Amino acid sequence: MTSFLPEPDPERGSWLPPEEFIATLPRATAYASLYITDQHGWPVLLNSSVYKPDRGQIWQFPGGQMDPDEAPRQTAIRETEQETSLKLECGRLLAVHFLPPEPTWPANKFGLIFDGGALSSEQLASIRLDPEEHSEWDARPVEQWAAVLNPRSMGRLREVARAAQTRSTAYIEHAGSDFVDYI
Repeated sequence: MTSFLPEPDPERGSWLPPEEFIATLPRATAYASLYITDQHGWPVLLNSSVYKPDRGQIWQFPGGQMDPDEAPRQTAIRETEQETSLKLECGRLLAVHFLPPEPTWPANKFGLIFDGGALSSEQLASIRLDPEEHSEWDARPVEQWAAVLNPRSMGRLREVARAAQTRSTAYIEHAGSDFVDYI
């Protein structure tokens, strides 16, 4: 078994202190989201209030960036409640999503997408969006989302929906050529 500890520094003959070693590692951020559906099994996505001319509308799962000292499940629950006013349970892990650095986000990004369950019509009617973050929500069959999602987001949605239906977990990698695997 290989160690998670850094290799000893040959010039010092000892281990680097953790803060020095950590400074040598690639930067990464993490997000956590809930995949929720309506009573028909149609994915529910939120439309971001932030319009980006280069990307158009941005539809996304409820969720967001992890806070310091917060576990991914806590993030998914907290962010979903902040964004929709719904207090939902965090189910099993559906997908791990990796994105490499890009000009608009200069660090690796990991996402954990959990099953948030199917919402009743009463729950859907009680959604209250934070207008600073999202302007609307919608539920539609997976393939109908292709009209508003970019190809990468559409691919992620397809794989997460497939993982939910097959009770598997998807590993989705958007680095060069897209890669997906199931556990």
